[in-house]
Amino acid sequence: MRFNPKAGAHRRRAARFLIAALVLLIVCLVWLSYNLQAVVIALVPGIAAEPTAGPTPPPPALTAPRGELPSGHAGLEEWAQYADGAGAIGSGFLLRLETGDLVGVTTAHSLYLSGWLGRRLESLTFRLPQSSDDVAVFTRFHGAPGRVFTGHNFTLDYVLLSPDGPVEAALALTPDRRGAPEPGERVVLYSGLGDGRGNPRPLTGTVTAAGESAVWVQMDEFFEAGGMSGSPLLSAHTGRVVGMAISAGHNAPLLVGFHPIGSLVTKAHQAEIFPSLDAYHP
Repeated sequence: MRFNPKAGAHRRRAARFLIAALVLLIVCLVWLSYNLQAVVIALVPGIAAEPTAGPTPPPPALTAPRGELPSGHAGLEEWAQYADGAGAIGSGFLLRLETGDLVGVTTAHSLYLSGWLGRRLESLTFRLPQSSDDVAVFTRFHGAPGRVFTGHNFTLDYVLLSPDGPVEAALALTPDRRGAPEPGERVVLYSGLGDGRGNPRPLTGTVTAAGESAVWVQMDEFFEAGGMSGSPLLSAHTGRVVGMAISAGHNAPLLVGFHPIGSLVTKAHQAEIFPSLDAYHP
């Protein structure tokens, strides 16, 4: 049998092509394993809400019942009590569930950024801005806590808390049943830091994008948002809370990203464990 050099060359080229294709497939699978969430968000409409600045969407035709905004405080200061001292670490608010239960709401990243890994946390406290009086004290989580957000998925970043005892129920906010505001809707961010003199500080804006993982708001004015993570966002139409502040930009026009309230309510209702703060290790 005669050896055909052309056939051998074809087989070698085919083998090299197959090996290259397999290597490319492996690389693609490895990339996909690290970026699956981003791919899903990109392919499924409504999940992702990308930040957009510029002309805001037109006002939507809202059918939800009208309600009144709070006349006083809605956002609260978040304080951490460590074994070696206490300090302010962010903002939060009280949320009233359909069951009548009250839970504290704040961000996961406020705990991490406050030095959780190196200090033993004993309790968290909500206070009125510039006040030393406790509104609510927490030593247990209400369900497992979340973690620091990645990308624009703000539903990862949350902490729900079970009050140790009676709280000032008049400060509790009612969730908007829609689960999130609509693009073009007017909203109000109630800073948990207040105005620096103990008064409420409502900050107005317009929703530019809303999805299952994030709500974005273009604020009417530029301000320094440091320490406001965990502050509640309320609908100017319904007067009810529609999100929790997670991330803010550094340029004008100022964009602020929020964890949609529907996600927080779902997590609160699904809570099955209530671990103590001092026993938790991230």
